[in-house]
Amino acid sequence: MIKSLRNFFRGLRAPKFPVFQHLQVEVTTRCNLPGCLMCPRNAWPERWLSQDLSWENFERLIPALKLFKHVHLSGWGEPLLHPQLWDMAKAARSQGCTVSLTTNGMDLTEAMQMQVLEQLDMVAVSLDGATAETFERLRPGSDFQRVTQQVAELCARKRSLVKSEPEVVLLFMKMKPNLAELPAFLELGSSLGVDRVNATNLDFSPSPEVESLSLIAPGPPIRETAEVLERAGQKAKELSLPFRDLSLIPTKDLIVCDANPLKNVFVTASGNFAPCVYLGLPVAGDFSRQFFQKSVGAQNYTYGGIHLQNFHEICRQPAYQEFLGHFRRWVREGSNLINDVVTSSQASIPQDRFDLERFSWPPACRGCYKTLGF
Repeated sequence: MIKSLRNFFRGLRAPKFPVFQHLQVEVTTRCNLPGCLMCPRNAWPERWLSQDLSWENFERLIPALKLFKHVHLSGWGEPLLHPQLWDMAKAARSQGCTVSLTTNGMDLTEAMQMQVLEQLDMVAVSLDGATAETFERLRPGSDFQRVTQQVAELCARKRSLVKSEPEVVLLFMKMKPNLAELPAFLELGSSLGVDRVNATNLDFSPSPEVESLSLIAPGPPIRETAEVLERAGQKAKELSLPFRDLSLIPTKDLIVCDANPLKNVFVTASGNFAPCVYLGLPVAGDFSRQFFQKSVGAQNYTYGGIHLQNFHEICRQPAYQEFLGHFRRWVREGSNLINDVVTSSQASIPQDRFDLERFSWPPACRGCYKTLGF
């Protein structure tokens, strides 16, 4: 009896791990396209590490899955290439997680569609254009007709089975070469039968060439951009199509970035834990990213490897606690960088006032647009 009570009170004192929101698992860094214009693979082709997450490393993750509400099986590669992708999806669902992935849609064949319908709660397809000319220029080697046809077939199969899941989402990364097509893209999404359209920003630029595609700028969106976004919003309402459009204006009350490492975790294809995809790039050595026309040196930041430690041990690592400490302090103090540099009368960041030395986020995050809410 005394021993049982001791064990009970020891259990009360034992560290309690939080329930996390999302575990993003990079199942592969390989891709079936030679190199999309916005992909960092183009910036470092000789240093890019092409690999699959081993089944042994994924198995080591399974005990930790019950701590997460959702598992997203995607990273810097094309997930449909992994030979054991659907075994991973089944394992995650068996632990009570909802499961999703993002694909370029090229290999969304009939067999793959059936797996998607059986194993996923959400599938997102990156399309980035309402016409073949635009889409195939941004994603060399892709096939607009093939991808749109396969998305339409997937949606039709889902309707025929009278299923509410998986949610089928079309992704449109807003860039200078394709923005004008966003209203037409919403019409395309509606005609294909998708459930939702998300318009994201090109928020990681590994080179000046990629940055030249991005719409992110210190000032507010130019008039032409604002007009296209307004028309797109109106078109979504006309079509009754759910539409999420990420803002091109900094989030003034941002305390934790969109990646939210307090609640989310990223696992690389090599089995390392990182705060997000931007700090777990499959590239050998250090790298750089563009930040308002400046090149900012960066490097990956990892907490540990699943092949060496279990998830609970990784959560106790100094690297993990130190990184999260920056965000916890901001949450505790209720202040943030954006309120320091953007006044209530402004909707932009004056470039001449933005000093990276005043950047209060973790050092590894300096020069990342996610910290500004883009």
